[in-house]
Amino acid sequence: MDFTVENAGTTIACREYADLDVSPDAPALVCVHGACVDGTFFDSIACELSRNYRVIAYDRRGCGGSSDAADGSYDLAAQAADLQAVIEHVGAPTNVLAHSAGTLVALELLRTEPHLVDRAILHEPAVSAEGVGMGAAPVLLDMIAAGKVSRALRLFLGALGDLDPEAPGTTEAEAKHALRNGRSFMANEYGITMTCVPDWDSVHASKTVAAVLLGELSIGTPREAGTRMAAELLDCPLVMVPGAHNGLRDRPAAAARAVCGILGL
Repeated sequence: MDFTVENAGTTIACREYADLDVSPDAPALVCVHGACVDGTFFDSIACELSRNYRVIAYDRRGCGGSSDAADGSYDLAAQAADLQAVIEHVGAPTNVLAHSAGTLVALELLRTEPHLVDRAILHEPAVSAEGVGMGAAPVLLDMIAAGKVSRALRLFLGALGDLDPEAPGTTEAEAKHALRNGRSFMANEYGITMTCVPDWDSVHASKTVAAVLLGELSIGTPREAGTRMAAELLDCPLVMVPGAHNGLRDRPAAAARAVCGILGL
């Protein structure tokens, strides 16, 4: 079921995945996607999780079916307000599953409005071994400033790669908005995301993060160091799951079992 919510003039596109056998009173789980994708990133794992939860995935502002930011703002405060609008529409408090750059949005909401979240799970937060942003490349910032966003996007994606040999190909739903999603991130969020310094102390005090997930194929990469630091700073379990950085998408059945185990179903 598709629906939208509004936040200060910005329209946020959402989709709910609900198994016919799941009670409308089942706990809700809101999914927050990372960079260069939209909520369809969660399609497969959402179908798995919908056997136990009302799963809601939404497209962050500027991505997928959501509108561009009405006020031109893509900072974490505005993004967290979008997430808050989704949660309040669904019925707070909810559980939250966030991936990569989307974890920064979740962390900002947990800093300001932790009462809206029951438990949060963060998959490979976009931070370094020091617990801060992974660093913005000056050459990419220069390209973005010069309006060469597509070129910056190609370089950014080329540096990422996917370490999972079993990763499925791009789906039709993912391809539909792929260029828009990537360009929106590079033009509006790249600098913010890569230089973010989360307020770990405030989030730790909220006691809302149930676990941090690390893909087995991410071991030995900078993502491992950042993920382990996040778990340490939040004083929560570090849970290994199959796959690499996109394991929530690439290994949905195994990832769903891990999520259900953490949340108690």
